[in-house]
Amino acid sequence: MAGNSLFCHFRIEGPKHLSTSETRRPTLMVIHAHPDDEASQTGGTLARYAAAGFRTVLVTCTDGRQGNGVDGCKPGHRDHRPEQIAARRSHELAMSKVALGISDLVQLDYPDSGMPESANDTDPRAFSRLEGEPITLQLEALMRKYQPDVVVTYPPNGLSNHPDHVRTHELTVAAFGRIRKAGGLPAGRDGETGPERRMPKLYYIALSVSRLKAARTRAEATLGPGIWTPPLEIGVDDDSITTAVNISGFWAHKLRALAAHASQADASALLRVLNVTGQENPVEEYILADPPWSGGEQESDLFQGIVGGS
Repeated sequence: MAGNSLFCHFRIEGPKHLSTSETRRPTLMVIHAHPDDEASQTGGTLARYAAAGFRTVLVTCTDGRQGNGVDGCKPGHRDHRPEQIAARRSHELAMSKVALGISDLVQLDYPDSGMPESANDTDPRAFSRLEGEPITLQLEALMRKYQPDVVVTYPPNGLSNHPDHVRTHELTVAAFGRIRKAGGLPAGRDGETGPERRMPKLYYIALSVSRLKAARTRAEATLGPGIWTPPLEIGVDDDSITTAVNISGFWAHKLRALAAHASQADASALLRVLNVTGQENPVEEYILADPPWSGGEQESDLFQGIVGGS
């Protein structure tokens, strides 16, 4: 069980020591709340940059223990076993990592908060209720370790207002702010402490209303009216989207990663929809948060303006 102390239950899968050639690769760090979020929201992006030779670092903040148990049982059911569920979801995450070609997987393993107002939402040990300072320090340390050029996380509302998503946003932004206050990261990305510094770019995951509507229309036409699709309420105005990453060459990778999370009903429902809606011009959308968007033509590359961009 993860606690409040720094680096408690801190698991890293990937190279333990960073060689000069490794650290000089352009690096994308994506910070998510739960296992399966990486596939549903950023799977194509992770796969695209991994295939291009970039270093891709995935951080998951919780262990997912409040997800579906055996036969889909929910928290509070007598057959719901949080420890077993966390172990299974870790295994599924490992399979997703392979499907997406992720370089490094860091699991902070804090207890999943579950949905708001659920029976388990009162657990004081849950990620969204823990003291933020130790976790902010963890995330700051990870940014210093991997020295990303781009950091991706949720927008302020966490996309869905899930407390773990919102908390992940808050703590990631706090850690990013400390990097900024310190003057950035070493410009050489090789651990040297020379005078030249740089700041990573910070992006928020986004879904445009127009694409959500189009996906709903295609899903209902193929699977019938009433089929579950991502709610329009999580969408943002199209004009808010600053960056659209084309993942047409990596759609299959995204679907394989999502299929790896077979124990979770939400992942399975989304997979069913994406199987019939995502083949036409698939993109994953983002909002550039730092540096602030100055307008102009929409980006197609998270690394635009950075040496080594794809």
